[in-house]
Amino acid sequence: MADQNFHEHEMRLQNKMGMREQIDMLTERLMHDEMPDQHREFYAGLEYILVGTVGADGKPYASMLTGPVGFASSPDPKILSIRNTIDDEDPAFAELKVGAPVSVLGIELSNRRRNRMHGRISRIDPDGFDITVSQSYGNCPKYISTRAIIDRVDTPANPVVAERDELSVQDVDLIKRSDTFFIASHHLDGSGQPYEGSDMSHRGGNPGFIHVEGDSRFVVPDYRGNNLFNTIGNLVSNSAAAVLFVDFETGDLLHINAAAKIIEDEAAIAAYPGAKRLIAFDVLDVRATDAGIGLRWQLLKPSPVNPAL
Repeated sequence: MADQNFHEHEMRLQNKMGMREQIDMLTERLMHDEMPDQHREFYAGLEYILVGTVGADGKPYASMLTGPVGFASSPDPKILSIRNTIDDEDPAFAELKVGAPVSVLGIELSNRRRNRMHGRISRIDPDGFDITVSQSYGNCPKYISTRAIIDRVDTPANPVVAERDELSVQDVDLIKRSDTFFIASHHLDGSGQPYEGSDMSHRGGNPGFIHVEGDSRFVVPDYRGNNLFNTIGNLVSNSAAAVLFVDFETGDLLHINAAAKIIEDEAAIAAYPGAKRLIAFDVLDVRATDAGIGLRWQLLKPSPVNPAL
């Protein structure tokens, strides 16, 4: 069987939008089984990446890793090497092992550039890990608000971590004022096809675009994107989602495991300007880390394509 770039749920959504033929033509040029030189150079210039993993419990996990320029590098087009001491207390890395699926979102908030890749862990040591690439491709700059790093501080040796099964008042406040979050999902069917694995993605909008319903549910509009439907297709296949919010001013991290439901009801969608569909997240567990990362950003400009609220 020929290699497939998309699984059945992604392709069904692409067909529904009448985009299958165009997407095949597009991905033939832009989707690779190794990293082009420009992607390799891009990752090597970053001070932060977003990483998605899958735990032994089947849950996806999302995390942000930071380091000096060069902490992510590509010694070979098939390899992305991450030189970073892994926090064993971070559930995203607690059970990391060779062969495990992993995804990376490289995003440069200062210029809205982003690239995605996923693959399998091929090496682990005390200083980090290597990923062998299955798919690598670029993404458009839509819905990315520009930010500049204005400070770099040491993170606490023992950061305050709170774990709970519902959203706190502080969690709700961060979600409501956020213009950005990251989502990890996965599709694992044992096929060994390029599409199989973890995915890490960005979502953005104007502050207030996320609607919080009590302490155990929030709803997000899904705006028009690249029509690949990587995230939505995965969530149709498997409702397990990991959502990561970053407080760019304080370095606080909010990780939420949730069950996601895609809402196609036109009346419900109409309440969210610009939405093509909705994603409802039912909270399963929450992990909040104070000053979990040492970078501090300043907002420069909201994305010009964010729908008005």
